[in-house]
Amino acid sequence: MKTILYPTDCSEHSIAALQYAYNLSTRLQADLIVLHVFDIPSFPGTSMIRPLQQIEKNAFEEHLDILKAYCQKHLNNTLSEHNVRTEVVKNLSITDGILTKTKELQADMLIIGMKDKHSNRGILTGDIAQELITKSLCPLLVVPNSFNAEQIKTIVYATDFEESDILAIDRLTEVALPFESKINVIHISAKDDDDEKSKMAWFKEMVLQKVNYKNIEFNLVVSDNIYEKLKTYLHDIKADLVVLLEREDLGVFKKLFHRDLVKQIESHTDIPLLSFNKAKLYTTL
Repeated sequence: MKTILYPTDCSEHSIAALQYAYNLSTRLQADLIVLHVFDIPSFPGTSMIRPLQQIEKNAFEEHLDILKAYCQKHLNNTLSEHNVRTEVVKNLSITDGILTKTKELQADMLIIGMKDKHSNRGILTGDIAQELITKSLCPLLVVPNSFNAEQIKTIVYATDFEESDILAIDRLTEVALPFESKINVIHISAKDDDDEKSKMAWFKEMVLQKVNYKNIEFNLVVSDNIYEKLKTYLHDIKADLVVLLEREDLGVFKKLFHRDLVKQIESHTDIPLLSFNKAKLYTTL
C-alpha cells in the first residue's frame, strides 16, 4: 500500500478521524494525502470587482493555508517529518472532487469520517459515504469521528462464501500484517443446516490455500436478523475493524447481506468500517 487519501472539512469533530488516518498510514508506511474540497460562492457583480481567476487563486491559497494549519496543529507539526501532504480542490460536488482526486492519485485506500451532524457542508454525510462506497476506485474506510484507537487487534470480515471474498481477505492482510491482527471471518446464516456448514468448510479451505496469513478464525452463526447479530458479535469480541464487500449482485440475500448491511453499519456502528467494492476489486489487480 503506497497512498492513502483522507478528505476533511477541517472541523473539530474530524480531528480523531484525521489522527486515525495518520496513525494507519504510518503503520502501513504509506503516503497520506489530506484533502479539502471547497466551492466558491457566486455573488452577482463579483467579476466586475475582481477577475474570477484572481478570486479562485486567493480561495485556493486561503483554503490550503487553513488545511495546513489544521493538520500541523492536530498532527503535532509532523507534516515535514513524515509522508503527509495537503491538497485542496475546487468542485461543486464534494463526492466528485473526492473521486476525481482518488483516481488522479491512484490511491490504495480512501478514508473518510463517519457522518456527523456537526459537519459544516455535509462533507461526510450518509448519502455521500454511501455513494463513495458504491463508486470508490479503492477500498473505503469509514471512521467514526470519535474513534481514536491506535491498534487494530481484531478484524471481523463478514462473508457470503464467494471467491471475491477470498480476494478481499487477501487484500485485507495488507492492513492486518503490520498490526499482527486476528481476522475473524464470520458468516451469519438464517438457517442451521448441513449445506451452510459445507459451504463454510469449503470457504475455509480455499482461504487457507490462497491467503498467506496464519491468524484467521472462521465462525458460522445462525440468526434471522443479520444486522443485529453482527452488531452484537462485533461488541462481544471487541472488534477494532469490520470489513464488508459491496457488490451489485441481484440475489435477494446478497442485496440484504451486502449493500443494505454496508449502509446500516456505516450509519450506526461505532467502530471503523472497511468496504471493498467487488467490481473495483478485480479491476485494480
